[in-house]
Amino acid sequence: MKHVPISVDTKLIPLLGTPLRQSFAPRMQNATYKQIGFDGCYFPLEIDNEHLPDIVNALRWMNVPGFAVTKPNKVEILKYLDEIDELAQKMGACNTVVNKGGVLKGYNTDGEGAITDFKQNGIDIKSNTFFCLGAGGAGKAVTFTLAHHGATKIYVCDINDSAEILENELNANFGPIAKSCRYGDKLTMLKMVKDSTVVMNNSGVGMYPNTDETWIDKSELTHKPVCFDATYNPVKTRFLIEAEEMGCKIMNGLGMSINQGALQVRLWTGKPEPYAIMTGAIKEILAELN
Repeated sequence: MKHVPISVDTKLIPLLGTPLRQSFAPRMQNATYKQIGFDGCYFPLEIDNEHLPDIVNALRWMNVPGFAVTKPNKVEILKYLDEIDELAQKMGACNTVVNKGGVLKGYNTDGEGAITDFKQNGIDIKSNTFFCLGAGGAGKAVTFTLAHHGATKIYVCDINDSAEILENELNANFGPIAKSCRYGDKLTMLKMVKDSTVVMNNSGVGMYPNTDETWIDKSELTHKPVCFDATYNPVKTRFLIEAEEMGCKIMNGLGMSINQGALQVRLWTGKPEPYAIMTGAIKEILAELN
């Protein structure tokens, strides 16, 4: 690939977090900028919370239209922003910052990426019941955004009290729509899965290199819910392979990743979401890995 020279006019868009060596985002974003004619450079900048305020204050006065935020900075970053989008404020986490003349506004596009993918696949948010395995960053982003878009029944499950904490946060912000259980309570978990029309794995279980792991047995999917896994490496986790064997419609995290990145591009550049371009870029990356 021919490198486009960086000039004084090039818009710099860093990704703040650590570790970042495994991230596909720089390649996906930069391939997109080239095709849409945006003079920008997206690059990883490994930084932890200790020096975050100094970095953020410097970025606001540079040729930086915004920046992305990932672990461990998604919560801490909120302290250093001037404005926060309503959903990101409720969620208490931000992955995207827009800089307008030194004024920094935070958003969270992670959950929007998943909800856009659901809608593109014909899943009506208001009329379905959702089960979410995993109450960490991905689980919180997806469930909060589901609730923001009108979901009325959400089950949350995890191995510790994070599921109960997320249940309480959802109900405090959106009314009594969520119930939780611990992963060890198999009977309650089974009832929740059976009552759900969309079963989501947002826990990271089954992602590379632990590809033989799953926390949801295929015997629990006889009612054929839609099955979603936020992972896309591998393209089909064991959970999705077994769900497909049971006749379920399956969705991996590829659409979520593409959609949230495309929304970031719109926020930073003002151009329409480049879904097709980003799809091509990330599929090219995955083809090289497999």
